[in-house]
Amino acid sequence: MKDLLKRDIGGKTKQAEPILPEDEAIIWEKGIFGDKTADTLQCTLFFYNCKLFGMRGHDEHHALECDQFIIGEDSKGKYVEFVGRASKTFKGGLAQREIDIKNIRHYSNQGERCIVDLYEKYLQALVSGKCYRRALPGTPPRFGNQPVGVNKLRNLMKIICARAGLSGNYTNHSGKRTCATQLYIAGVDEQEIMNRTGHRSEKAVRKYKSADESVLRKVSSVLDPPQKRKCSENKTHQEEPTAKRATVPLSDISILPTGSLFNNCQVTFNVGNK
Repeated sequence: MKDLLKRDIGGKTKQAEPILPEDEAIIWEKGIFGDKTADTLQCTLFFYNCKLFGMRGHDEHHALECDQFIIGEDSKGKYVEFVGRASKTFKGGLAQREIDIKNIRHYSNQGERCIVDLYEKYLQALVSGKCYRRALPGTPPRFGNQPVGVNKLRNLMKIICARAGLSGNYTNHSGKRTCATQLYIAGVDEQEIMNRTGHRSEKAVRKYKSADESVLRKVSSVLDPPQKRKCSENKTHQEEPTAKRATVPLSDISILPTGSLFNNCQVTFNVGNK
């Protein structure tokens, strides 16, 4: 093992890269996300299922059903709620009886890209059954009865990023890493990140954290050598502060101290007509 590490073999783990906010904006701007067609709407739901609800494996996507999503509204606004079932990390049984099943509620900002509206439009087109079904051409978005195959679900994140012209190691894990990375950069508590991603230990969720370029630049700046101090060429002479003036009525002159206490003092006598 030591010999392999010396030869730089097996020392690094190839991880899926997170999709940064600027890259996510590019995907939207190029029309890969949206609700114009069934294909773009399905790509949008797939990505945000990964990002918002921590889905990653193709098996988890393939088993997903429409009734696992609830569209609602309360005093905080409109929301989409995801109710999890058995997955790779949660299979139920006595060994996991103290573990809560994943139940995540996401509130969305209103606007052109309101996530709740997109989920509602997608679910209305499907009605029930499998969440990913073959996209049909034309508008409004329509879907067939045939479920999307495992092979396509396994590579869908890679397909989305390739259409946007993004270069990097993007897999279905990228959505989950995007979730953890953006929450981490925003300063969200680690426990809240775990609630979203579904991790049960801090050690596991920290593997998904990744700092963006602005954070890395800030860290580099802090650790850089100190910059050379700039000296001012025209230094102005600062005068010594003047002695504090004491104003004493003439009638009270007898109380003033005498002798050396008057050194470097200025005394003002106020003589006024009464």
